[in-house]
Amino acid sequence: MMFTKPQLFFTTPPSPCPYKDGEEERKLVTEFSNHQPIQQYNLLIKSGFRRSHNYLYRPLYNNSDYCLSVRVRTDDFKMTKSQRRIWNKNQNLQAKAYNSKATKEQFELFRSYVEQRHSDGDMSDMSWHDYKEMVETSPIDTEIIEFRTPEDKLISTCLVDWVNDGVSAVYSFFDVKHSSKGLGSYMILWLIQESQQRKLKYLYLGYWIKESQKMSYKSKFTPLEAFQDGAWTELI
Repeated sequence: MMFTKPQLFFTTPPSPCPYKDGEEERKLVTEFSNHQPIQQYNLLIKSGFRRSHNYLYRPLYNNSDYCLSVRVRTDDFKMTKSQRRIWNKNQNLQAKAYNSKATKEQFELFRSYVEQRHSDGDMSDMSWHDYKEMVETSPIDTEIIEFRTPEDKLISTCLVDWVNDGVSAVYSFFDVKHSSKGLGSYMILWLIQESQQRKLKYLYLGYWIKESQKMSYKSKFTPLEAFQDGAWTELI
C-alpha cells in the first residue's frame, strides 16, 4: 500500500518588511515533495504561492490586503500606447529560452543590475554560487530566457516557471544602461504574448503592495487579478 506524504506548512519568524519601515513580515512556507512536484505547484500557485528553490511560500501580514499575489489575465490583455512603443522599440532583440542553466555572462549582468537598482535589497550580496542555485535549483519546468541584441550582446534575462495555466515570472534583470528601452516592461509583454500563443491564461507576476513604488509597474498590465479572501478577483 502506498501512503501519500502529508503536505506540511510552517511559518517563519517575523522580519522587517523590505518595502515599508515599521511593517513586519512572516512567510507561510512548504517544501516540494518528491511525489508529483509539478502537480503540487500547479495547485499552490492558484492559492497565491510562489516558488524559490525547492520550497513554496506566501507572505503573511497582519493586514491580509497589504501584500497580494497578482496575475495578468492574458486573454483580455491589450497593450496601451506606451506599451506598444516599448514593444516596437525592442523588436530587434532575439529571445531564446534555455533549461534553467546559469552562466557567468548572466551573473555579470545580474550583479550590475542589483548593484545599481537594488543595492539595499536581500540579493545585494549574492555570490556566483548563490545565483547558480537560484537559477538551477528547481523540481519543475523552469527556463531562463535571454534577450540579445543583433550583435549578440546579452541585454536582459528572465527566469520563469511554466505551469498548467500560465507562466510565473520568478525574477528578471537587465542592462540599466539601456533603461530608456523599457526592458523590464518589454519582458513582461513578451511573456504575455508567449502565453497567448501557448493558449495559457495567466502571467503570474508575484506580489504587489499598493504602497510600494517599486511594485507600481505591475498595475500597468491589465486586467490584473489579485488573490484575496481565498479567491482571484479583478484588481485593476
